[in-house]
Formats: sequence, structure tokens, C-alpha cells
Amino acid sequence: MKSSLTALGPYLVQGAQIIVGMFLAVAILIFSIHAVMGLGYPYPLDYGEAPLVDQAMRLAGGENIYQADLSTPPYTIANYPPLYVLAMTPFIKLCGPSFLPGRAIAVFSTLATALFLGLIIHTHTKNRQAAWLSGILFLTFRYVVGWSALARVDMLGLACSSAALYVVSRYHADRRGLWLTALLLLAAIYTRQTYGLAAPLASFVWLWATEGWKKALTLAALVGGAGLFLLLALNGLTQGGFILNIITANVNTFESATLWRYAQELATRAPLLLAGGLLLLCVPRRVSAWPLVAPYLIGSLISAATVGKIGSNVNYLVELSAALSLVTGALVAWSAAGATRGRWWQAPLHAVLLILVSMQAGGLLQQTLEHPVTELKWRVKAEKNQRELYQLVSEHPGPVLADEYMGFLTLQDRPLYIQPFEMTQLANAGRWDQSALLADIHAGKFPLIMIHHFPHAEVYKTRWTPEMLEAIQHDYTLTHSRADTLVYQPRSAVINRLPAEGRCPSAPWRLPTRSDRGMWWFSRGLGFMATGEPGTVPVYAVAEGWLTRRSYWNDTVAIQHIDPLHPGEKIWTVYQGMSDRQDEESFISSSFPPGSVDVPVEAGELLGYQGRWQAQNIWAYLFFVITPAREDGSFPAALVDLANETDTPLPRELEDQGWLDPAPYLKLLHSQVMGQNVWLPWQCQTEE
Repeated sequence: MKSSLTALGPYLVQGAQIIVGMFLAVAILIFSIHAVMGLGYPYPLDYGEAPLVDQAMRLAGGENIYQADLSTPPYTIANYPPLYVLAMTPFIKLCGPSFLPGRAIAVFSTLATALFLGLIIHTHTKNRQAAWLSGILFLTFRYVVGWSALARVDMLGLACSSAALYVVSRYHADRRGLWLTALLLLAAIYTRQTYGLAAPLASFVWLWATEGWKKALTLAALVGGAGLFLLLALNGLTQGGFILNIITANVNTFESATLWRYAQELATRAPLLLAGGLLLLCVPRRVSAWPLVAPYLIGSLISAATVGKIGSNVNYLVELSAALSLVTGALVAWSAAGATRGRWWQAPLHAVLLILVSMQAGGLLQQTLEHPVTELKWRVKAEKNQRELYQLVSEHPGPVLADEYMGFLTLQDRPLYIQPFEMTQLANAGRWDQSALLADIHAGKFPLIMIHHFPHAEVYKTRWTPEMLEAIQHDYTLTHSRADTLVYQPRSAVINRLPAEGRCPSAPWRLPTRSDRGMWWFSRGLGFMATGEPGTVPVYAVAEGWLTRRSYWNDTVAIQHIDPLHPGEKIWTVYQGMSDRQDEESFISSSFPPGSVDVPVEAGELLGYQGRWQAQNIWAYLFFVITPAREDGSFPAALVDLANETDTPLPRELEDQGWLDPAPYLKLLHSQVMGQNVWLPWQCQTEE
């Protein structure tokens, strides 16, 4: 058997290499397609792109981007050191504001990082296949692919740090190599401050192991001394703004649940790479690159742990992705070296390792297709909606508040008024007084406020303070909804938007009443609120049917209809709240006295008038419900029994009793927004 395995060993290795090569070729293809799509997309792809373009615009105009005084607008924070913004500035100044320069820098930097990772492995092992594997494996991580096409700082900083590791690996004995390593490490740190741990630590340990402690300490002195000098100089020039922006404003609340979620994801999606990292740490004498790769892995793990900060994203994991790629390349080269020594079991073992790596690459590619590629595809698919938002912003000069789509402002060469997430974190920490902004919101200063709602996460709650959301809901009206973004305008600027004919386009039923003050979505019941005195805002039948008003219903009527969505079936609409606040004076039309049964009504027939909302003296109010009929077509038992037991009108706080969703009947857009049952302006559905 030993002789058979010895003879088959080379063929097993070649077959495994072919399989690995196929996966790596697919990785390059996926990365390329994603990069081209990202580079060609004209609108924002990420919240963090617009602030960086805004900073480049301000630098191009000679402004200070590190403000020390946040008491007056613009309420903006420059979270990162200036190198990336400086790299974008000439392009922005020459060609105007665009995301293309920043994304191109990121794509180029990602490819450069992959190249340097491969060169590092080749320098240490002389194994070309391991070098290729290490570099291209880096491009299989969803964190890397997703971030590579964004105008963000991370990939440029990683390219600088990986270049430093390559220079220190190859030219560690050269004095010029030491200086170049220090310069590249400084460039990485002054692109993104979190790159001040893993690569400097790895360079220091490697120099100590190969050249002795004097050179290692010299590098530490160069990087530390120059870094401190730049910190003090920039902080002095900005009158304390530099430290405030890149340090103070970055100390956000830590959520261990977020860290645990990403740790579980890595353990599930990259278990073989993590096992390889643990193996490498346990064999320091067998892997030639160990003094460089091991400390880099440890440092990147520590940096990755900061992903638990509120507002953090997968960019905190790209450095760890680079470290795991280096680990894999080093282990594959080590295994390949053993396979050439002729022991019968080493070539098959090397083939098995390559197969495992290809399986791991396949799993990572699947995750990449599920996340960044799919997410970008859906973003591109929504380009029409984003174009409409862009046009809407262009039609409203003046300061506009936005979060996810702040980039619409920068694309129009308009400065940002606020970065809501950063300022919200400062407000929550007691470092920023939001009173002036709240006063501006109450005064209707902003022609538009745009709040993005991710389908499966309430991210808006970390981007806007509760006080901001309350002010927006109180003094602004929801007027548009596009690309998961709700657009608000000042109530004073938006007159009653109920269609003149009282019906939303293509709706089976007309609307029962006016709601220029907004509406509530109570489960599937609707509360319509209008400006006006009780008893003055008309309430109409939404469709023809047969009206019932029980003897004890002072403010309520119910109408039986043929279901327009399910012909042949019967449903009921309930109109409640047509009385004064004390429920003494009824505002129901005299045509429908108490005890009315099966009175025929036409669509649009006057039923009565809105009453007074119990919680607010200044608004009229109507509560509206659609509910299935019983088998014989009569009024639903649950509602009848409740009314009989209490001998009172149907309560507003009644929980869902099988009510039907009114949106398909009235073509209203679901406006239960921000995860709360609060009153909100309504909007008709529109054809996408």
C-alpha cells in the first residue's frame, strides 16, 4: 500500500491542484464582476461613502475637515486619518464629486493586497502555487469582496500594511528596507487607525527574530515617533479637532452580541481556516514564515474584536481575512515541502490539504454570492427608485438631512449638514448637545429628511436619537417612499394630500375619510386623523353595502360588502370614533339611527363625521377596520361578543381579531414606520 500511495502521490497532488485552481479562477471571476458593477454604479452603495467624498470636497476647497467645535453646523465627523481622503481629493477637484475615484482606489488596493500576500508567501517559501493560493484566497471572503468596491478607507490601508509586510520580509537586512517599512506602516495607520496593531506587531517580531532586537526597536521608534509627531502636529493645526474626530468620536458603545454573531459566522463559514490558524500557532519551528504570520494573525484577531462597537461592519474583518490567507499559504507551502521529501504519506496528505482548502474556498464563495453580490444586484435593481430620490433631492435646495443616501447631496456638490450616526453616538455619550438641531427640525428648516429602513434590521435607531425621530414624526409629513427610504417634508409645506376623488390609484375602494394629520396602523386597524373640529370632517362608505348600527353603538357603524378581492365572499368594514370626546354627542348621520340593520348604502355615501381623538384635543379622528364575516355573512362573533359584554363601543386598543390588511383594499402604503405604532402621515401605493 505504501508503494501504491507513493506512486499515486504526484497524481493526487496534481488533481488537487487542478481543483483548487478551478475554485480560485471562479473567485477571480466573481470578484471582477462585482468590482465592475460597483465601479459603474453612480449612486451611493454604503452610508460611509458620502462623508469621505464630502471631506474630499472640503479639502479641495481648503477647509478643515477635523472640526473642534460641533455646536454649529455642519454636524460632521471625519472618523479616519486623512490619507485616503487626500488620495481622492485631486480627482474630486478635477472631475467633480463622484464615488468612482474612491471605489477605484479601493478595487486597486484590494488587488494590490492580494498581490502582496502572494509575494510574502513566495518570499518565505519559494512556492509559487502557495503564493497564488494565498493571494487569491483573500478574494473569496465576503468581507473583502463586499468592501472592495466601496469608496471606503479600509482597502487602501490594508494594501499599505501588506506592502510593509512584504518589504520587511524581503529587505529586512537592508537599511532602506527598514525605512520603507516604517513609511508604509505609517501610511496604513494614517489611512485607518486600527491598522496600528497587527502589521506593526508582525514586522517588529519578524525583525527581532531575523535581525535582532536593535533593528526591531529601531522600527518601533521610527513608526512610534513619526506617528506621534504627526498626531500632535495635526491636532495642533486643527485646534484639537483631529483627536476629537478620530479618537473621541470613535469610542462607541460595545455590544458583545455583535461580536459573538460575527465569531459564530466565522466559525461556521471558515472553520478550516481557523483550524489552520490554530495549527500554525502550534508549530513555530516548522513554518519558516511563523515569526511574521503568527503575530499578524494574533494582532488581526484583536483588531477584529472591535467589530462589536455599535456601527461597526464587516470592514473590521478584512485584515483578519488577509491573515487567514497568509496562514493558509504558509501551511500549504509547508505541506508541499514535505510532499517532495519522498515519504509515502506526505504527498497524499498534501493532496488532502489542497482539497480541504478548495472546499473552504467554495464555502466562502457561496457566502460571497449570498451577500455582497446579491446585495449589490438588488441595489442596482433599485436604481430607478434611487434616481427618483436623487431627482427629489435636486428639486429641494437647502439643507437636507439623510442617512444611507447622503451621497445624493455630495453628488450634487452640496455639503452634508449632518452625519446622523456619528452625531447620535456623541449625543448618547453626552458629548454633543442636539438642542439646536431639534429646534431646526421643529421649525421646519429642512425641506427633506430621508430615513432609510433596512428590511431586517432597525439600523435607523442607531443613526437617529429618539428625540430626533420624535421631532420628525411630530413636525414632518411622510410624502415619498423609495428604495427602502422614507422621505419627510415639513407639515407646514404639505397641504392635504388626499386625492381629490378620495381614492388611491387602482384601489378597489375609496378612502373613508381625510387624514391630513396622518394615521395610525394599529395592527391591521387604521386610525385616520384630520385637522378640524369634531363633527366637521366627513366620513364616507368605502363601497356599496348594507349598514348596521347596533342600539348601543354611539360612535360606530359597520357595513357588509362583497369582497372585491375574493368575489362571492363577504366582509365588513367598521367605522368607529364618530362622537365627541365624552362619547355623549354622536356625529353619525341621522340617516342611520341606533338599531339600523341592513340599510343599503352607496360608495361615497356620507356616514357621519370624525370625532375627537381621546389622546389629543387638536385632531379629529376615525378608527377603521376590515374584518371577515361569519359563515352566514353576519357580523364577526368576536366583535359582537365583546360589544355585548361591555355594552360599550368597540375600543381602539382592541388587539387583532383576525382583521384583514386594509392596504390591498385602499392601496395605502404600510406606514407603520420605525418599528413603532405612532401616528404617521400616509401615502398611496405607487406602481414600481
